[in-house]
Amino acid sequence: MLDDIKELFQSFIAPQLEGIKGDIGALDAKLDAKIGALDTKVESYRRELLAEIHRVEQVLSTDFVRLEQKVDLRLAAVDVRLTSMDEKLDSFRRELLAEIKAACK
Repeated sequence: MLDDIKELFQSFIAPQLEGIKGDIGALDAKLDAKIGALDTKVESYRRELLAEIHRVEQVLSTDFVRLEQKVDLRLAAVDVRLTSMDEKLDSFRRELLAEIKAACK
């Protein structure tokens, strides 16, 4: 009986296992090839994305420089106006002080 089981195993199951082993090897090779292709695609997309990010960074950097220049110009204009207003207020203060002193005499 053991010999019959052994013979059955050697004649039927062992070849089936070898076939399955070969199928697994073929699937493994296909999987390796697909993973390699996917890695290549991912790397390509990564490079494209990095290039786009750098392009956007350059555009934003240029825009920020322009914005800073505009803000600087506007702040300078505000500073000039404030200086003018300060001078006018100082003039009004002197006039009021003069009027108060004249009224007190």
